[in-house]
Amino acid sequence: MVLPLKAARDAFVTSLVVLLLLAAIVFVVVNLLLHYLVLVPVTRVSAVAEAVSLGDESVEPYIKPGKDEISTLSVAFNRMRESLKHAMDMLK
Repeated sequence: MVLPLKAARDAFVTSLVVLLLLAAIVFVVVNLLLHYLVLVPVTRVSAVAEAVSLGDESVEPYIKPGKDEISTLSVAFNRMRESLKHAMDMLK
């Protein structure tokens, strides 16, 4: 009975280690994707918005390529920025 129990325990430990490594790899990949696909573009749009709100018109517009929500947000923000620029020109 000792030998089958040892084999079962070894198989359990091996399975547990493999599952933990797989979970760790999935965790790292999801965090990297989140960082590069969401956080970096949102940070760039936020930086441009901050600069425009402080009156800096020389900052380059940021348009994220693609058809996701962040791309739509960047296009809408740049359109709003141009509208604000035209409105300020009309006030001068």
